Amino acid sequence: MKLDGQFAFDGIAPAAVWEFLTNASRISECLPGCEKLTEAGEGTFNMEVRFGVGPISGVFRGSIRLHDLNPVSQYKMTVDGSGTPGFVKGDGTIRLAEAGNGTLLNYSGDVSAGGPIASVGQRMIGSAARMIIDQFFKCVSGKLNAH
Repeated sequence: MKLDGQFAFDGIAPAAVWEFLTNASRISECLPGCEKLTEAGEGTFNMEVRFGVGPISGVFRGSIRLHDLNPVSQYKMTVDGSGTPGFVKGDGTIRLAEAGNGTLLNYSGDVSAGGPIASVGQRMIGSAARMIIDQFFKCVSGKLNAH
């Protein structure tokens, strides 16, 4: 399933958005359902995230790896998690660009899910993923605007 979209960070420079999005402790402040996110090595984080779609929910454990970093403008991300609800795998790209007095973030990627969570259907999984992404970026914007 393809996911893509954008988010505008008004009044926030790309460098500040970049710092937030590459820092495990900051990411965990805003990632819905995040129970644990710890750095496991250069650009790799171990995660525990509680996630549910429809009647299927539970904790996913796995990793997030940031790679092909081009500081302040772009990086790629690989997510791999599994748990009682099934598994999720994804690859994506985050791009940051100056836009007026702020930053425009574009994201794109592919996500696949299997096991019980896949039974709720791609449309519900896609809707839930978009909602989580939007909540995450709104939280990031709020945290960065508070400083």
